[in-house]
Amino acid sequence: MKQPASESLELRSTRSKKRASVDIVHSDDDDGHLTRESTGIESVKKELREIRDLLESLAHKDREQRYNDEEENELKNDWMLAAAVLDRICAIAFTVVFIGVTVTFLLVCAMHS
Repeated sequence: MKQPASESLELRSTRSKKRASVDIVHSDDDDGHLTRESTGIESVKKELREIRDLLESLAHKDREQRYNDEEENELKNDWMLAAAVLDRICAIAFTVVFIGVTVTFLLVCAMHS
C-alpha cells in the first residue's frame, strides 16, 4: 500500500529536520584542531538553560510573594492585637462610667425622697 503524496512529503520533511538538528559541525579552534559540536544538542542546552532561568525566576517570585504575605499577615495580626486592647480599654471605661452614673443617680434619687 502506497502512502499519499502529502504524507510522504511531510514524513520526509520531518526526517530531514531531525537529521539536520543532529548533524555534527566541524570547526577549527585556535590550535587548528577540529572540534565537534552538535547544533541539535546546543539548541537543546540553550532551551534547557532558558527553562532553568524561567524556573529560577518563578521560584524567586514565589519566595518574594510568600515573604510579602507573611509580612502582611504579621502586620494584620499586630493591628488586630492593638484593636483588641483598645476594645478592652473602652469596655472597662464604659463599665466604670455606667456604674458611676448609676450609683450617682441612685444616691441623688435617695436624697430627694
